[in-house]
Amino acid sequence: MIHLYFQCLADRDGSAALRLCTDLVDAGRSPVDVLLDVVAPAQEQVGHRWATGEWTVAHEHAATAISESVAVALGTRLPQPDPPRGHVVLACAEREWHGLPARLVGFALQEAGWRTTFLGASTSPAQFARFLDDVDADAVAISCSVAAALPAARRMIDASREVGLPVLVGGGAFGSDDTRAMALGATAWAPDARTAIKALESITPPPAPFARRRAGLDEHAELTARFAELRDQTRRRWASVIGPDHSETDLADDALDHALHSLSAALLTDDSRLVREANDWLTDLYAARGAPATAVAALWSALRTTVGEPLPEAARHLATLR
Repeated sequence: MIHLYFQCLADRDGSAALRLCTDLVDAGRSPVDVLLDVVAPAQEQVGHRWATGEWTVAHEHAATAISESVAVALGTRLPQPDPPRGHVVLACAEREWHGLPARLVGFALQEAGWRTTFLGASTSPAQFARFLDDVDADAVAISCSVAAALPAARRMIDASREVGLPVLVGGGAFGSDDTRAMALGATAWAPDARTAIKALESITPPPAPFARRRAGLDEHAELTARFAELRDQTRRRWASVIGPDHSETDLADDALDHALHSLSAALLTDDSRLVREANDWLTDLYAARGAPATAVAALWSALRTTVGEPLPEAARHLATLR
């Protein structure tokens, strides 16, 4: 069934995709099961096609738009809980444009009896804080799949805790356990929508203690303030190894940003796995695009040379790649 749905996405046939999913619901499957077991896995394949260069960004956006419309349509098949177990506000961290995972979590929570409000992709921390002041919420759920959005996620977590709300977080940027979530001050972490239901049931209003001040937090602030400068220095050192033909491309721009943002997130969370995950992702991306295999290692070497002396915590995280 996943294959059939994915083919609808590949054909950009939104009507067929919706018909396939509604037929499953009419046959007795719950809307949430269809979304989590058919739509979500197919979307993972969409992301893989983009990463390997088989699909362009436009193709990926077209497929995602279909899945989002299918999700909204199936969501209307869910009854509103009466009375609800509570009210959960869901949002994506600023710079996080993948809104579908959070939307699916919201529908799963609604099926489990929660009233939900979804604020959409890339929510400004300031606007998020203002919204919490204006509504009666019982908990907050924040989604973040890219490391570059973790600083904004932290600000949203802080805003939630200031008004006494427990915070559930999830998404690829938080990794495979609760280490980063706890470092950023979240109350709980969930790896998927179904686990999110159980995690939400377990958290209570008293917030977790704030993360202790660490040297990495100061270095994170410095890296953020000097981002453009450190990026330019790293590019020049990288170009001296691989040449301008490979260091002055769109792919190189993306790689530089991804490496720096991942390092920044590692400093913020004190989790070196972020740079190792970034290295694995960039290695696969360069291989898929037919770029020089040595380029990724040269990039990290250039970044180590750039930040090694002024930012010792950053150097410590980068040293785990050796």
